Amino acid sequence: MILQATTITLGLSAMTAGILYILTSFKTRKQTFYPLLLALPLFTIGFCMRLTGTQETIDLGYYLTDTSYLYINILFTAALILGQKKYWKTP
Repeated sequence: MILQATTITLGLSAMTAGILYILTSFKTRKQTFYPLLLALPLFTIGFCMRLTGTQETIDLGYYLTDTSYLYINILFTAALILGQKKYWKTP
C-alpha cells in the first residue's frame, strides 16, 4: 500500500511538472491553469484512498475521484458557455 501510494504521488508530481513545463513553453500564465491542476491532487488522493482495505475510506476515495472528474467537466462547460456568451454578444 505504501509503495503504491508513493508511486502514485510521484506520478502526480511528474504530471504536474510536465504540465507546468508545457505551459511555460507556450508563454502562458501558469495562474490561468491552477484550477485545472487542482483536480490532479484530488484524484490522486482519492485513488490512494481506494487502495486501502477500510470500506469507509474506499467510499471516500470513490467520492474524491468522482468529484475531481465532475469538477473538470463543470469547469470546461462553464468556459464553453462563457466563451459563447462573449462571442455572441452584440456590440
